[in-house]
This record gives sequence, C-alpha cells and structure tokens, in this order.
Amino acid sequence: MENYTELFLSEVETYIKQLDDHVIELERDPKMKPAIFEVFRVFHTIKGMAQTMGYEDLARLSHRIEDLLIPAKDKGEIDMSIVEFLFHAIDYLRSTLQALSSNSEIPDSLTIFEAIERLEKGEKVDLLTMNLQITKTSEIRIRMEKLDKLLNLSNELLVARLRLERLCMEIKDQRLIDFRDTATKLIESMQDEVMRLRMLPLSNVFEFFPRWFRDEAKKQGKAVTLEISGGDIEVDRSIIEALKEPLMHLVRNSLDHGFSKEDTEAGERNTVRITAAQEKDWINISVIDNGKGIDWEKIRDLAVERDLISSADSRTLDRESAYNILLRPDFSTREEVSEISGRGIGLDIVNNAISRLGGRLYIFSELDKGSQFSIELPVSIAIIRAMIFRLDRQRFAIPLSFVQETFNLKEDTVKTVHHRELYKLRDEILPMTRLGNIIDYHSNSKKKTVIVVQYLQKKRGFIIDEIIDETDIVTKKVDLLLARNYYSGCAIYSDGLPMMIIDPRGFE
Repeated sequence: MENYTELFLSEVETYIKQLDDHVIELERDPKMKPAIFEVFRVFHTIKGMAQTMGYEDLARLSHRIEDLLIPAKDKGEIDMSIVEFLFHAIDYLRSTLQALSSNSEIPDSLTIFEAIERLEKGEKVDLLTMNLQITKTSEIRIRMEKLDKLLNLSNELLVARLRLERLCMEIKDQRLIDFRDTATKLIESMQDEVMRLRMLPLSNVFEFFPRWFRDEAKKQGKAVTLEISGGDIEVDRSIIEALKEPLMHLVRNSLDHGFSKEDTEAGERNTVRITAAQEKDWINISVIDNGKGIDWEKIRDLAVERDLISSADSRTLDRESAYNILLRPDFSTREEVSEISGRGIGLDIVNNAISRLGGRLYIFSELDKGSQFSIELPVSIAIIRAMIFRLDRQRFAIPLSFVQETFNLKEDTVKTVHHRELYKLRDEILPMTRLGNIIDYHSNSKKKTVIVVQYLQKKRGFIIDEIIDETDIVTKKVDLLLARNYYSGCAIYSDGLPMMIIDPRGFE
C-alpha cells in the first residue's frame, strides 16, 4: 500500500499545480470555459483517487467543490468570489498532501466546508478568517543521495581513466592501449547515464512562480502579470535545488520596485518575464520587467556619498560599473535602495548564491523602460570539457565553452594604446590580458600562445605560455580562503596533481 500512497501523492501534487495554473487563468478571464471545465475535471479526478485510497474527507471535499462549480460549468462563467475561494481550497489540498506525506495530522476542513455552503447561498465569505496552516511541499520529492554517490564514483573513474591514458602514452603497450579504449567507452557511457538521470527541466523551479507571483501582486494591489518561457531546458538537479531562492529575490525585486501601485492602475500592460535559453554548455535565465528601470547616476552619487568610491573615480564610472555597485553587501540598505527605486535588496545574496554555482549575475536597465537581471550558469557543474595550459610551470584549466580559437603570438604584433595591450585579429581589435600578471604566475618564456575567449558578446585574448591538453575534468569547489573572481573551481589532472579552473568573466 505504501507504493500506492507515494504514487497518489505524486499524482495529486501534479494536479494541484494544474489547478494553480487554471485558476490563475480564470482570475484573468472568468469566462474562459476550457479552464472552468479543467478545474471541474481535476477535482473530479482527485475525488475518485481519494475514494480509492480511502481518504474519505478529501473525497468529500472534492465532491463538494464539484457541486460548487456546476453552475459555473453550465453558465460558462465563474463568479470571482468562487475563484478567490478556489485559491484557498488549493492551499488546503497542498497542506493536506504535506500532512499525508509526513504522516502528521491533516488540517481541519470545517472552515472549508462552511465557506462552500455560504458561497452556494450567494453569501460573502471572509476568506482571511479561514486561517489554514499551509506548509510547503518539497519541489523535488525524490531522494538523490545514492545518485550523488554514484556520480562521485563515476567522477573518480574519470580521473582514473585520465591517468590510464597518461600511462599508455608512457608505456606504449598495445594490450594496455586496447584495455584503455574499452575502459574509456564503458566509463563515458556510465557518466552519460548518470548525468542524464541527474538532469531535470527548469519547469521544476518555474512552476512555483505563477501562483506565488499572483498572490504577491494581489497583496500589493498591483496589476502585473507574469510570463514564463524556457521551462523545458534541462540542467543538473543540484542547480535546480539552489536556483529557487535567488530567482525569487529577483522576481520579487521586479514586482516590488519596478512598479508602483499607481502606475499599474493606468491600464498599461505591466509584465515581469522569466525566460531561459541555452547556448552550448551554458544557460541564461533572465528576469525582465517593463517597469521604472534603474537610475544609474543616482547609484553613482549615492556610492560617493557613502564613501564607497571617490569623487574622482565617479567621474569615469560607466553605467555597467554603477550597476555592479548594487551587488556590494555594503550598499544594500533600506535607506539607500529607497532612493534608487528599491534596487539592491538581497542582490549581494543573489550574486553570492549564483557564484557558488559557478555562474554570474548581470544587470541591464534603462530608466523608465525596465530592467533585466540575467543569470548565466553552466548546465552541469560536475564534469566539463576544458583546455589545459601552462604558466610558469604551473597548469591551469579553462572551460572549452569559453574558447573561440588559439594562435601563437609574436610580441612585436601587440600594440599598447592608453596603457592597454591590443592585437589586430583579422578585422577586429582584440583586447589582450597577460594572465600571469594578474594571477601572479610570471613567466620568462619567450614562446607565447593566445587563447581567445568570448562571453556575453565580449572577446578577450589571454596570453599564456603554452597549451598542454584538451580533456574532460571533474570540477571541485574552491576553499573560501582561495576564492577569487577569476577562479571557478579546481580539478585533478591525469598525473594526480591539482590545478585551478579559470573563469574569464572574473577579469572584468
């Protein structure tokens, strides 16, 4: 019976998410007949399932909600007081589901039944007095500890495979090479299967927001709609689990501070959009609003006032650098953000959370036109394809997803303009960075190689000593004491020695 209970809970949770979507549609258009029929159908289905499982109270409640919906079903239009009640009824179902899942006491349903009776009589119902204790259900119900262990073991096998390849290069025995080829195919197949099991669609996060956003907007009295796209893109489940809170911060910021109550009453279409797109091994999730936007000049002036930057520096501060000030923890206070349309609350927390996932947060805005907060994340944070290079006898790795091309460099072809080194690469001017000067690995090698990297439509040339290898690496988190913006993690090379992973975005 326990297996049937888990199946019942899982299916009802799916139906509850459907109910949220359909009732939100009815709140926007009470004459949407397909949505009325779907709500009726879902409650009818839940009733039958609950009767089969012996949950009589839940079956009786679903049956009474069916009765309440019959006039709307026949008429093709639903009363807004019933729509408001349905949101509370869904919350009660969600709370009941959590109680059944944890074997705890089911919430009292008396107030729900009383509300149904009064609504059937055409009486007004004070839904705030229903006082339901709603607890959140887990967004991801499956326990993944064993899968995590399996992933760790497959990662260790990858390191062992790399060491085997190195051994084959040294010994050059055909029998060993044949064994390496067979082991490589098996290990790669197992890694692919484990990673496929760990991948989940972003809809696991996104499906939380329509109902939550609806409640938040209603609470603030703002007529703002939420649009979502890209939920079918799959990412590593460790990213799914960590993404909800920072994304909620960004969506709440857009609703709270991108729109005023007065502006939303003007009849214009006010929207917040959550979008997701994938490019190679990276995903970009953006929260976009068409609200007030951010006054970057006020940010600049406030930063000077708070002694965060000097007056001299403020005169050369550009828009992008001003937005980056919002990510500083010493800038995020109530007084400050009230002067710049509220932006800043929690943005340092969001930025830190995204950085821990190996990602970056970018801010774009135009005053009186809206704002965009974009999160760039790797699809998987466990295994990546990387280019291995050397600086002063020290090895480093850089994700291959950033690399555009490489070439050998002649020093006399590099030009210096206003203290910046530039190189003419075909028809474009390429900014150059001597990587060793920044990360304190200076080299006297006369032979130089350039790795051309691209990110956020920017290109840069990294001057290094030489390229060693191109291979898969297992990423590990960096100790906080070693953390730098230009390090995204570390890895073990085929000889068993560690190396740091370079993140080009950290050099901005």
